[in-house]
Amino acid sequence: MEHAEQIAEAVSYTKDTFLQVDGIVTWVKLFLAAVIPFAAGYGIATILLQYIIKPLLVSVLVVPTLGFTEAGIAYMLQYLAAVIGILFLFLFPYVPGYFYRSMQNREIRKLDDLFGLFFSGWKVNALVLYYAIPLVVIFLLYAILFTYMNGALDFVLNGDLSGIAAAVDYLSLAVYLILEFATAVFLALFACIGLVHLARTGSLRKAVNMGTIAGIIKRIGWYDYILCIVIITIILLAVAVIFLGLASIFGYTAVANTVCFGLLLFVAIPTGIFVTRYLANIYDTAFTEPVEDIEEFDDF
Repeated sequence: MEHAEQIAEAVSYTKDTFLQVDGIVTWVKLFLAAVIPFAAGYGIATILLQYIIKPLLVSVLVVPTLGFTEAGIAYMLQYLAAVIGILFLFLFPYVPGYFYRSMQNREIRKLDDLFGLFFSGWKVNALVLYYAIPLVVIFLLYAILFTYMNGALDFVLNGDLSGIAAAVDYLSLAVYLILEFATAVFLALFACIGLVHLARTGSLRKAVNMGTIAGIIKRIGWYDYILCIVIITIILLAVAVIFLGLASIFGYTAVANTVCFGLLLFVAIPTGIFVTRYLANIYDTAFTEPVEDIEEFDDF
């Protein structure tokens, strides 16, 4: 497989989608479709958290024995507001819906069916939630076991043996993180192709059938598929690092974080189109018959 050809086609599709008058309008609309839900969620959460929840927490937590401060509580609540803003992006998945449509074929999509994009985006959300179930189960098991083990070890290994209890706590945390990471990587390999399969078939049941997905990956070739995922990961990390670096230059101030997050969303749209088209191209190789290199030997 020539990955350069697949990447070139994905780049060409991205250029055809956005680098024209209609495409720039589509780009801006998609950007607004991401910014408006986030801003709405962030604004609503900020008002509720800062003006209703914070006074209650301050009255309970800002005491000498606990060490909390009003400024610290306000800071933590503002981060929670940002998380709620991201949750609103998940609840109104117009941009993922557009990515979903772009994986169906090479047709340049227009934003003329917001309801269709909304429901397509929720198909993507359903797939993500399904594949996230094992991660949630592992987290809950760890939380339950850690709570039980922590109490039991503190009771048994008290006094001079308390250091052993702490070491066991750190070891269990390390095992949990390794297990969670390995599971996430394994599931991501299936979820990426499952996403394209969902776009092509429209069937969530087929997209979460791991036997079917494994068969598609086998036809692609595990080496080529993992190389594709590595390339995508490097690109996404590079984009994230660039904008985190920009925010750090300005000291992670509120204005710098807001501007950098907005720029990140703006750049994430064509980046997402490139990634989804690249994945779709790799998916297509599983259903393309190899061309035999037949040479004529008439001169012999």
